[in-house]
Amino acid sequence: MTFDEALAALLTLVGQRVEVHVMDAGESPHLVATFAGTLQAGYSTSGGEPDEGESIFVRIDAGEENASVILDREVYREAIVHPDGGMNLQMGTTELAVMAAPRDPAEAREASR
Repeated sequence: MTFDEALAALLTLVGQRVEVHVMDAGESPHLVATFAGTLQAGYSTSGGEPDEGESIFVRIDAGEENASVILDREVYREAIVHPDGGMNLQMGTTELAVMAAPRDPAEAREASR
């Protein structure tokens, strides 16, 4: 899967609540971080139209906190899209697992009222 195909697959999750697990996939693989929120649109790091070598950052809105994931074309290795729409992206020795997250518990309670 090319970088652009992986980016397109990731962007199908925009607007959905996702979980992101960041793993060091190097010599001693281990989980580094986990965060969740609503996936926002992707943007070029320059703020304009991305060129072929430019990295893309994708924002994740978690209420009062925000996070982002940087997708760097130069270190991109591969991606796998799973049947449920989740995916694994490997960039250098870092692997990201991105999957649709269960609904925010507070939102679920509010919706059930």
